[in-house]
Amino acid sequence: MDSIPHLIKSYLTAYFSTLTARRYKPLDPQWKARKQALLEAIKKHEQRHLLRDLALLMLYYGTPIEARALCQLAVDDVVHKSDGKIQLKVQQPDSQSDRYLLVDEESREMLDAYLACLDYSQAALFVQDDGSPYTPQAVFELSLSYPNEQLVAELSGFFPIYHQSDYEIIPTPLRINAVSRYSGKGVTIAFLDSGFYPHPDLTMPDNRVLAYVNIPDPDLDDFGDPSDNSWHGMQTSVAAAGNGHLSNGLYKAIAYQANVVLVKASDREGQIKTEYMIKGLKWILEHHAQYNIRIVNISLGEGREQSYLDNALDQMAEALIQAGIVVVVAAGNDGSRFITPPASAPSVITVGGFDDKNNLSHNYYDMYHSSYGPTIDGLMKPELIAPGIWVAATILPQTDLYRQAELISYAARQPLAALPDLLREELENLPFGPELLERSPTEMQRQLQQWLRQQKIVGAHYQHVDGTSFSAPIICSIIAQMLEANPALSPRRIKQILCSTTDKIFNIPIEKQGHGLIHPRKAVKEAENDHYRRRMKRMSSPYVNRRSVTFYYKSAEARSVAVAGDFTDWDKNPLPLQKLPDSDTWSLNFTFPFKGVYSYKFVIDGERWIPDPECDNVQPDGFGGLNTRLNLYLD
Repeated sequence: MDSIPHLIKSYLTAYFSTLTARRYKPLDPQWKARKQALLEAIKKHEQRHLLRDLALLMLYYGTPIEARALCQLAVDDVVHKSDGKIQLKVQQPDSQSDRYLLVDEESREMLDAYLACLDYSQAALFVQDDGSPYTPQAVFELSLSYPNEQLVAELSGFFPIYHQSDYEIIPTPLRINAVSRYSGKGVTIAFLDSGFYPHPDLTMPDNRVLAYVNIPDPDLDDFGDPSDNSWHGMQTSVAAAGNGHLSNGLYKAIAYQANVVLVKASDREGQIKTEYMIKGLKWILEHHAQYNIRIVNISLGEGREQSYLDNALDQMAEALIQAGIVVVVAAGNDGSRFITPPASAPSVITVGGFDDKNNLSHNYYDMYHSSYGPTIDGLMKPELIAPGIWVAATILPQTDLYRQAELISYAARQPLAALPDLLREELENLPFGPELLERSPTEMQRQLQQWLRQQKIVGAHYQHVDGTSFSAPIICSIIAQMLEANPALSPRRIKQILCSTTDKIFNIPIEKQGHGLIHPRKAVKEAENDHYRRRMKRMSSPYVNRRSVTFYYKSAEARSVAVAGDFTDWDKNPLPLQKLPDSDTWSLNFTFPFKGVYSYKFVIDGERWIPDPECDNVQPDGFGGLNTRLNLYLD
């Protein structure tokens, strides 16, 4: 008979696979039999805590209930219906009414088996072994004890991979246990970088590159040129949205069906100037509606610190956010307290890196040497951390390294007896001298493998890279999943969700990791939950569409709300907002006669003057308070 750990692993793998098809799909009869064998083995060995673990995990992965709500469930919240089905009564923090969720057939049977062995005095549905209540952190640690095998099952169609040690480099989705049912489909990510290349992972079998623009040389058609400037942007864009075409899907990104817009910011001399970056962001601002650009990745930065109040690059990033675009910026790799624009802008998501030692266990987690704050303005950066090393990235085609990696990867897999003839025939295409042919076949193979390790080659067409330049695109790919799940999310809400669903790495100082390590499953689950908990779906205030601006203010107690600013000469009779029917939200749409940078405040009940609470782009008002800054850069 199979061991209990083996039965658990095989059963969870089968259950997870049903979640990608459609919810409530029953397992095949053979898996039903295995589940019965599992339940009997658990009962025989009196390991009832395993029933709790299984029930908790299945509800965590198979329902939209977040970990915090799962920990608050009581035994009485399990409602058995007359038709045999089970509903869970889930408390809604933002509502006076409870929400009832139907549990799928497999979770229902596991939950019933777990309830049957509970002590009648137990009130909480899930209690830890020491009798203490379950916590969200304990749920996360439980998920690490029983890792999601679904991605491994999908990849095994291309490769016989069943264990972590079978990977040279762990694919990013598996590395951070990303949700697999979303792929960024319908979402466009724009990349501002040194240069790009139409890599097959973006263009095959369908071309997902919607636009390419060369900011310094708009008339130069260089998209297919494998120049040195093309490497960095190609790798960052593929890290976020590549489909792993050249690896048969092994090294696909998290948002492997997202569209991309590529904006080059280096000139013919290879220089990346601030003016190019500003023009690139302005181009994105002008064309974001045309290409449905919801996210911008910036793995570039200035080389100097400056206050965001005086920096044009920071303010252009703020303008994108006010237009409803999420801006994600790499923190940098200095390992010091040195955050430069645009990573220093208050509303952008600044991303640092962590190092998992190419291992799935969180016991190995450490910090990558990324930069951190505070900024000149006293803002703590980064907000989040994501993998900053051991990231699989594409090798630039049509280069010597690409051809050598392909040939040497092939040769290293050949039988020893075939190596001398193969290497003799291809010697002029290899980075070795003729002395290689004087060695034994075993030594030849060892030297080939050593070269592959030195060049960080994985597969034949990829290499592993490091830097926060790749941490930021990983965050972008998770945001693309969130927007696919809930397109109504605003940049501010996305940042709130990402920062509130992280996991702290306990051996790393808070100033280096910010809110903590990205948790894709929690973030996507919260994005889905926003469909239910928010009746009104809108962008954050102010929402800018060229010169048309919509202001929002949320208050159930206010009797009147108005906006005053330098565009009203700070009039005592400012522009009034109207309260929307059946809501606690006030709004005003106002078209400005001229583009420019403006300052404003809300006037509450004609007396209290406050900055916009939904916007972090603020500046001193000269009287000890703050004004909100409004950036209108388009006619």
